[in-house]
Amino acid sequence: MNQQLLQLQQKLKEQHITYYLIPSEDPHQSEYVDEHYKCRQFISEFTGSAGTLLVGVDSCYLWTDGRYFTQAEEQINSTQIQLMKSAVSGVPTISDFLKSHLKQDDILAVNGTTISTSYGKQLEKLAQSCKASFQSDFTFAEDIWVDRPPKKQSEIFLHDISYAGEEVSSKLSSIRERLNEIKIDSHFLSALPDIAWLFNLRGDDMECTPLFYSYAYITEKECHLFLNISCLTTKALNHLKENQIILHEYDEVETFLNAQERSVFLDPDTTNYDLYHLLKKNNIALGTNPSTPLKAVRNEVQIENLRKCHLYDGIAMTKFMYWLKTNIGKLPMTEISVSNYLEELRNIQPDYHSLSFETICAYKEHAAMMHYCSTKDSDVELKPEGMLLIDSGGQYFSGTTDITRTFILGPVSDEEKKNFTIVCKCMLNLANAKFLLGCRGSNLDILSRGPLWEHGIDYRCGTGHGVGYFLGVHEGPNAFRWQTKADRLDAILRPGMVTTDEPGVYVPGKYGIRTENMLLCKKQKQNEYGSFLEFEPLTLVPIDMDGIDFTYFNEEDKKRLKEYHQMVWDVISPHLTDEERNWLKEFIQQ
Repeated sequence: MNQQLLQLQQKLKEQHITYYLIPSEDPHQSEYVDEHYKCRQFISEFTGSAGTLLVGVDSCYLWTDGRYFTQAEEQINSTQIQLMKSAVSGVPTISDFLKSHLKQDDILAVNGTTISTSYGKQLEKLAQSCKASFQSDFTFAEDIWVDRPPKKQSEIFLHDISYAGEEVSSKLSSIRERLNEIKIDSHFLSALPDIAWLFNLRGDDMECTPLFYSYAYITEKECHLFLNISCLTTKALNHLKENQIILHEYDEVETFLNAQERSVFLDPDTTNYDLYHLLKKNNIALGTNPSTPLKAVRNEVQIENLRKCHLYDGIAMTKFMYWLKTNIGKLPMTEISVSNYLEELRNIQPDYHSLSFETICAYKEHAAMMHYCSTKDSDVELKPEGMLLIDSGGQYFSGTTDITRTFILGPVSDEEKKNFTIVCKCMLNLANAKFLLGCRGSNLDILSRGPLWEHGIDYRCGTGHGVGYFLGVHEGPNAFRWQTKADRLDAILRPGMVTTDEPGVYVPGKYGIRTENMLLCKKQKQNEYGSFLEFEPLTLVPIDMDGIDFTYFNEEDKKRLKEYHQMVWDVISPHLTDEERNWLKEFIQQ
């Protein structure tokens, strides 16, 4: 039995709480969080990065998306927790569930620091419509977590201008211009990637993402930064002093905000509900952080650095592919051992800092779980048969990478080869798009998903996401997805934006296939119809030709794959050994 869940339910009973909501986020609405903030994981025992737990006195529900269905089914105690498969027909959303279950005088409770302002306002309104109450000052999960890890306090270091390409003063000027436009006195910033970008700083407060816990408050004449001051390196501290940044300890933010009387602009999706309440006495304007669209468009220095880091990453991945393909069945290999070997190859590359996320190395049926993570209990031996999916990436001072390749280790079925080929076709279709400025990723998603739809196949996730620059591996506002909402449209694609292109096929209990490249949006041409854009593939790693069945390719598909492999050869081959180079030349010419 899940004892921590039983403890929590007893507390709800004692406090007469009807439902207690536990999301996955930290006080900054981060995707990946420090161990200190993983309360949902502690209570549910589900380790996926996305999910929301709703706990009642004698019931419990876990909502998660299609990436994690199989994983969640394996990890939760199904006698205590019911899995709610998000976006599956017949499964209500959390809001719909609460609408039908909350009654008059019921209490819906949450820790207000773990939900966004937007979500808090939505829950408050929902509770009112049911004549129930919404309370945001409970910390039940935190209170029963007796061996809770302390907050991490890592070194905060300078991201040099040779990598950043723009000074802090210039970025602050852009933020202040936006404040002047909307006639607001101040801006409160809570999003960690935006703060790291704005101040040209990085840290390691969470695994795989070079961020540090912080807040910022900007006015026309002042800029306040809240962080663990003792964690700043000497260079970083001097850098902030040179830019006249006023420093405060991280935990002083509530006292500071409580004393402010200026009108303030904040992002309701990245500012937590509790801090919003501290500022409610002020004139508040809500909207997307001005830094978010600015950060998404790479400057010329960053673009050149990105090409370098993808060269480094491509060298590591290609060397790994040679080693894997030539040694499978000869050397002992497991999911974990090959993941470790790949990390070793990345670790010796210039500018390398860390992984950009925990490597997904999934053999055969494990690959059907989109975000499978191999453990000592699940680790399996690799044999010269079937397919191995590896989704991995690196954090380099010169950029962030994210790449997936599915490797053919030996004999595969006709069905697997067919789907491998169609997934490759999907990826190349989108990568070769030509489109007018004004298109969103949702306008182009069909180019990738279409060939699979023709065969009655789909994948339960977006086709691609924005990627940060030595920041988070998943960063908006740009994305490729086919489903959108009128009030939450994905961003218009602009030159300088970087987005992944990662279609796939996932057959539970059998196999998973994904092929992923990162794409740089760039100008193509200008004519009487407007400004045309295109993509430049940043990822430089061969696709496993042993999985291609050319009967599912037309001549254009063959041409696109050949051109991509020629580009890989031209850039990567000079950095390989003679044996690796001879293998690559023969392999891509199949």
